[in-house]
Amino acid sequence: MSRGFVVAVLIGSLSTLAATTGGGATAACPVAARLPSPPPTQLAYRLVVRPNRDVTDVTGHLSATFSPGVATDRVVFRLWPNATAFGGGARLTVGAVTAGGRTLATERPDPTTLVVRHALAPGERVTVSMPWRLRLSKRAGLSLRGGRSARLVSFHPLLAWDGAGWATDPPLRRMDSVWPTSPIADFDVRVVAPTGLRVLATGSEVSPGRWRSRAVRNFGMALGPFRVVRRVIRAPGPIVVRVGIERDSLTPVEPFLDETVRVLKLYGRRYGGYPWPAYSLVVASDFTSLAGFAYSTLGFVGDSSAVLIAHETAHQWFAELVGNNQSRDTWVSEGLASWAATWAERTLGAEVGTAIPPDVRNRLGEPVGFFDGLGFEKLRLGVYVQSVQALASLGGPEAVDCAIRSFVARNAYRVATPRDVLDALDDTFPDAESKLRARGARF
Repeated sequence: MSRGFVVAVLIGSLSTLAATTGGGATAACPVAARLPSPPPTQLAYRLVVRPNRDVTDVTGHLSATFSPGVATDRVVFRLWPNATAFGGGARLTVGAVTAGGRTLATERPDPTTLVVRHALAPGERVTVSMPWRLRLSKRAGLSLRGGRSARLVSFHPLLAWDGAGWATDPPLRRMDSVWPTSPIADFDVRVVAPTGLRVLATGSEVSPGRWRSRAVRNFGMALGPFRVVRRVIRAPGPIVVRVGIERDSLTPVEPFLDETVRVLKLYGRRYGGYPWPAYSLVVASDFTSLAGFAYSTLGFVGDSSAVLIAHETAHQWFAELVGNNQSRDTWVSEGLASWAATWAERTLGAEVGTAIPPDVRNRLGEPVGFFDGLGFEKLRLGVYVQSVQALASLGGPEAVDCAIRSFVARNAYRVATPRDVLDALDDTFPDAESKLRARGARF
């Protein structure tokens, strides 16, 4: 989203684009920018989160209520802070795992995977509970960091169900964090924060320290001495937009709020109204370069990275509203978010004219592990920019955008595949498959 790694800025100028479309269907685009209501969720989390004063030690309790659509002989959780490239020395441990009043047998095939031995029939409902403890480092990191201004994302045990089975993809060795997207879930989270630290988190704060969200893919939060500004907008429904910036930052916060509001409205008109009642942006002062990442209803950028707001906000539609296996099909979320951002940043012309290095040219559909050893710049060019070029090759930008709007409407709240992208494009561009395959896309 990409949740958890640096996003380089795409600089350039767009030649000429037509004005953005309204929310309804038009002659140019017969797909109305309306989204379906979220379906009933099959996964619900209840979390208690208790950070210590300097947020280097976090304890908590998790209960996950789950109902699989197919039979399974196990329940799998991922412990992502134990991934070397992501955690930066963090350590997530769990205590006894229970369900229905009895302790369950567990296995740890690798540091990021917890297998709970518990058979379930199709549609059978179970609540699995466990205490957990997270030790964090204060050293600078992108997604996961302790200290008075702390970032906690993918920080608790996460159910690894992808909608059809257990997603057990290995973590990356060098890049920060890209893994399969979770199915939508409901979160009810109680945060017991130290006095003096403000919390910005996924969802809405329904009472002091109590955060709730419906039909989101994950829960993230930031704690720190933030200055927070807010604005209520319509895009098209009412949304409470908050931006929090660390108090030691010398950067004005208002431009971050203005840009966030602008792109939320833009994407709402183009791809369907923002579907949740709140959105928060955390502005960090410890990032040393352009950096940003996104979680459900929650974005993060550095205080010198306002230019990334367009890309990170686009991930609310591509990765959060419409999910996908980001470790396997990275281009589905990163490519579509990059395409969307060209409207906000006016960079389509520059990206179409960008040279793609030979070692990543026409490798669009490679899993992110292929790029792990090549570095982020090769990933940016091979996936982000090359996706934009592939989509632009299909036809006019407005027609491509209409097809993407259809993709969102058809796949909202689902975990989509590259074939779902192609199905939406095929309606307008019969040669979409051959052109995308020529760039290395897989279906």
